[in-house]
Amino acid sequence: MKLNPFATMAPQFDGTGLVFDPNTNAAFSLNKTGVYLWNLVKEGATEAEMISGLCGKYEDVSESQAAEDVRAFLEDLRNRSLVSEA
Repeated sequence: MKLNPFATMAPQFDGTGLVFDPNTNAAFSLNKTGVYLWNLVKEGATEAEMISGLCGKYEDVSESQAAEDVRAFLEDLRNRSLVSEA
């Protein structure tokens, strides 16, 4: 999967991020976990790698919770046309 090449994410001083899509002039914020997942997508990680990464980064997160969170994150990006399967 690939991020929309026109969308940008600006990390903020507190570990959160601000995403801007110039195609729609829309902006929204990401929490620290969202920034982590955004960067994994940017690096070309698969959904399974993202789930594994969350479980490794946050020891108190179960695999099922990580899977639910990753799927919700990716669905939100798809709905905003910020990620494609290509």
